[in-house]
Amino acid sequence: MPPGSMSAIESARSYTLLMPRFAPSRRSFSGRTRTGWRAVELVLVFVGLPLAYRAGLFPGPMLAVLDAVALACAAVLLLDPTFDRRRLGGAGAVRRELAGIALRGVAAAAVIVLTVVALDPSALLGLPRRHLDRWARLVVVYPVLSAWPQELLYRTYFFHRYRPLFGGGHALVAASTAAFSFLHVVFPNLVAIALTIPAGLVLGWTYRRTGSLVVVTVEHALYGVLVFTLGLARYFV
Repeated sequence: MPPGSMSAIESARSYTLLMPRFAPSRRSFSGRTRTGWRAVELVLVFVGLPLAYRAGLFPGPMLAVLDAVALACAAVLLLDPTFDRRRLGGAGAVRRELAGIALRGVAAAAVIVLTVVALDPSALLGLPRRHLDRWARLVVVYPVLSAWPQELLYRTYFFHRYRPLFGGGHALVAASTAAFSFLHVVFPNLVAIALTIPAGLVLGWTYRRTGSLVVVTVEHALYGVLVFTLGLARYFV
């Protein structure tokens, strides 16, 4: 055997033994690819769609578009074997959360009243005073056609789908809040965007704690009814 051959063989054997430790596994590569596609999806759905609607690229009322997207995302969740379908329910948790929801509702009402007084005091209780029938219709349809699809999209779907991007803690709640607030660029004012930041944070923490779509839908519906009742309806319609 020529001089140096044994050391070359030993070096090659050592490289072969070490190579699997440093070579990327197929599983990690596919995981990174899947995470990348999730990021693209997030931008398209939660940034692209609101901007497209604001630009007038979608005909018809906003609620129709919102409900269609929510139903599509609900189908994605139901077809995902890793999704816990119990998160779509949680009616029993509403009873446990009622006191907290009521307290947060009082705080939200105070903020809304102060905002109305600062912007236009004559608008306080304007919708029920001037258009009682329209106000009644909004109170009836808002929880089903607006609060539920928004919570399914921005809490249940967002938290499950994009947990690999943000983890399960503060960053996920913050990202959900940012997306939720950005949805309101469809309204041509800054009041809607500003008020949905604290609302999104509260709803995000409620969902993270309870894991219940029903609970956050009830809380969201309460905030919406307060907005329409106390005088900020024109900023959200």
